[in-house]
Amino acid sequence: MKRFTITLTGLLCCLLTFAQQQFSGKVYDAYTNTPIEGAHIFNQNGKVTTTNKNGEFTLPCQGEVEITISHISYERWKGQVDSCQSNFLVGLIPSVLNLNAVEVNTSSESDSKMIEQPQSMALMSRRDLLQNHGLFLEQTLNLEPGIRMEKRTMSGGQRITIRGYGNGTNFNGTGYKAYINGIPITDASGNTILDDIDFSTLGKVEVIKGPASSLYGTGIAGVVNMYTLKPTPQETSVSQEVLAGSYGLLRTNTRLESATDKSSILINYGHQNYDSYRVHSASKKDYVSFVGDFRPNEKQLFSSYFSYNNSYEQLAGQVDSAQFVNRENVAEAPYLKNDGHVAIESFRAGVSHRYNFSKKVSNMTSLFTSGVRHNQTYAVGQNDNLSQNFGGRTEFRLSFEGEKVQLKGIVGSEFQKTTGLYKTYSMFGGIVGGLNSDNDIASMQYSVFTQWDLLLPKNYKITLGASSNFIEYDINDMLANSSNPNHLDASGYKTFDPVITPRISLQKLINEKISAYVSVSQGYSPPTTSDVVIPYTGEVNTGLNPETATQYEIGTKGNLLDSKLSYQLAFFRLNVQDKLTSRAVTDNSGSVLYTYTVNSGDQINDGVELSLSYTAIDNKENVISTLRPFVTLTYSDFNYDDFKSDANNNEQTKDYSGNTVIGVPSLLFNAGLNLVSKYGFYFDGSFQYVDNMYITFDNNHEAPAYSLLNAKLGYQKTISKHWNIDLYAGGNNLTNSLYYNMVFINWERGPQPSIYSPGAFDPTFYGGAKLKYTF
Repeated sequence: MKRFTITLTGLLCCLLTFAQQQFSGKVYDAYTNTPIEGAHIFNQNGKVTTTNKNGEFTLPCQGEVEITISHISYERWKGQVDSCQSNFLVGLIPSVLNLNAVEVNTSSESDSKMIEQPQSMALMSRRDLLQNHGLFLEQTLNLEPGIRMEKRTMSGGQRITIRGYGNGTNFNGTGYKAYINGIPITDASGNTILDDIDFSTLGKVEVIKGPASSLYGTGIAGVVNMYTLKPTPQETSVSQEVLAGSYGLLRTNTRLESATDKSSILINYGHQNYDSYRVHSASKKDYVSFVGDFRPNEKQLFSSYFSYNNSYEQLAGQVDSAQFVNRENVAEAPYLKNDGHVAIESFRAGVSHRYNFSKKVSNMTSLFTSGVRHNQTYAVGQNDNLSQNFGGRTEFRLSFEGEKVQLKGIVGSEFQKTTGLYKTYSMFGGIVGGLNSDNDIASMQYSVFTQWDLLLPKNYKITLGASSNFIEYDINDMLANSSNPNHLDASGYKTFDPVITPRISLQKLINEKISAYVSVSQGYSPPTTSDVVIPYTGEVNTGLNPETATQYEIGTKGNLLDSKLSYQLAFFRLNVQDKLTSRAVTDNSGSVLYTYTVNSGDQINDGVELSLSYTAIDNKENVISTLRPFVTLTYSDFNYDDFKSDANNNEQTKDYSGNTVIGVPSLLFNAGLNLVSKYGFYFDGSFQYVDNMYITFDNNHEAPAYSLLNAKLGYQKTISKHWNIDLYAGGNNLTNSLYYNMVFINWERGPQPSIYSPGAFDPTFYGGAKLKYTF
């Protein structure tokens, strides 16, 4: 008996010792919080293990050791760890090398990669966003197929066109939905203003091309999800960034960031100033932001985002075609006399909570609010707006697994309400006149949505989804009072009939690295409040119908040649009915006075999109450690169908059926190269070709084609255990091409309309430095 007791005690001690010698860890995506399968774990002797489908790995206890975690789709992480601890967590940040295998948020599955999405998407990592100086998002977004981002001012007035949809207005953005860290930038009326978004602090951008109503409700063009950068895993640091460039460009970022197993926080203050290459086009911005993620346990995640933004953009108006071709640095006289500008002061705040009830059920709920003060003076008037937006979103993710069939789905709802005071004054020669409009408008938008993925044998997947969308506008015309007996009252309450927008797709995973799909989805975009009420005249634009659209898409995506070649190929048809288009009204000198919206007819967009990237070299020991060329191509054959200038059907009505859609180049081609040396040097270069495009419905006028060549050379080095430095310099438009930032399309009259917002007439250069101290 004594011998048995001694033997049993020894065995228990051995088991206890063995248990103590195991080091367990988990690797997950820092943005989606989903596990990363196939990440390689290295120590000083080489690779020792690989993470399983749950992102987990185990190592023998060795005390203080240095490990490296590597995955082709994520930034490599290297650090000192106590290998005898348990539950070690590392959130990896997406890389630029192979984004098809990166986890994405836009799915009913909680752990779905880009390659498993039965739709065309664009995904940009932090490395992509910094291929240029990172201050202007269009420099990266325009390298993606099927997407065009234009801007009216140096760093504001942006509109995003996706697959030919979204340029129905010459001011700001409509037709798509934009979010930052899950907080809507698009307000309840459908308007998206990006002037006050700090693009320099973005770490990841996802773009869904085409209707995504089964998860996001309204929006025909698609969805733009922006996420602020994430701190380096298991690190606390402070950093200072300074960038200076041509024409008085100056940008600074002061940042504190920290990431542990349980939390990550980032605090950033940014100041940006740009005198600009155009007269009366200076830009000044200040940003303050806080981002925090907190993990009290494996089941819960709390996230928060707070920002304050102050943006001021001078307006010079546009130039006419002769001034554009002759590269004249001039402004429109009415804008100068009225000190044309756009001033925006805003705040945004949001909190979210994710809870995993079990492996089969989880919930994500978020609450958000924002407030915006918007003041703008232009050629013939002044806008003074004050608005506040609030709302929430909740979604339940469900999973039911059988032996051969799995069903995964999401059921949720999103609500937001925007209330605002919108005043418009006439203004000539810098003197403010009387009120043209004074409206108190409440916009409310809410949707109920669901999307389900049925995973079948032989790697087939069927996706079914739909949303029901509700839009309400309450307009109170404050000028309709006893002092204005002749004023036409613009007050009213408008409720659009609920619209159900379905989606269905079939996908085949040919193997782990290649997928093919077909999909059909519908979208819905109601008129915005600025469409319903014409601010300049104060008139009510009655009789407008919502736009509806159906998109048919067939595509494939994958990773070939040992995952070195990443590709996406998509063929699509986007059929838009009751297309809302803006008409620009100009004075006799050609200056745009105002725009108004009409339903013009149908639009059929047929297109092809291709993106290729090849990681020729990915070896940290080589002199050239990373070499990645990439190419993207967009071909657009977009035409109008039963498309007229108005619905009057009289002798003044013009029929544009069969004409080419305006504001969309038929061909977009991009090529680039990313190169990194093991000695710390890196190079990013890109070439962009934009074909000519029609700018009037009669197709008698077109904007010229152009090309841009940009390049950036840098040096990054860890000087010691605590210090890291990044030095870089670059140039844009190195071939001195004549190009535009935006063209005002569908202008109606004027002898020589001022429609071009030109790009810099000469090459521009910049240089910067980042100094980082790690505690």
